[in-house]
Amino acid sequence: MDLMKLELRWLNCLWLMIPLLTWNIVLAPKITLEQINSDAHSSAWLLAAENITRIIVFAFPLLLPLQIQDGFSKTGLAIYLLGTLFYFLSWIPLIWMPNSVWSQSAVGLLAPRLTPFLPFLGIALIGHSVLYGVISALFILLHTLHGIQNLTS
Repeated sequence: MDLMKLELRWLNCLWLMIPLLTWNIVLAPKITLEQINSDAHSSAWLLAAENITRIIVFAFPLLLPLQIQDGFSKTGLAIYLLGTLFYFLSWIPLIWMPNSVWSQSAVGLLAPRLTPFLPFLGIALIGHSVLYGVISALFILLHTLHGIQNLTS
């Protein structure tokens, strides 16, 4: 998508962020593992960069049209739906079984940080925006680095 053609529309990809935001707002307080919640092991620059890219990733879809008309956007919708399911499922063991082998493993602890890339990739495809895909990848990289620092400290 040409950056000059970005415009605010009522039918935009922000609607696709609502399930992700709602999930986070409702369930984040239920995850009590320090390896997930702590900011103590991350530098100020990393936390700032992560938060800035988070704001962009969640606001940018306002400018992306929500139109499922071509193969590209239909593929994006499938990736979004599957990715959202994986993202939601990645939280369940951390909430219901925080002391399980999965919830104490690096893969289990990092899954909620890595899996959002799939719904974001789906949104990038639906909105035909390479820029959104790149910014989302940067956010996931920073978000995961933050998580890795919690695992190693």
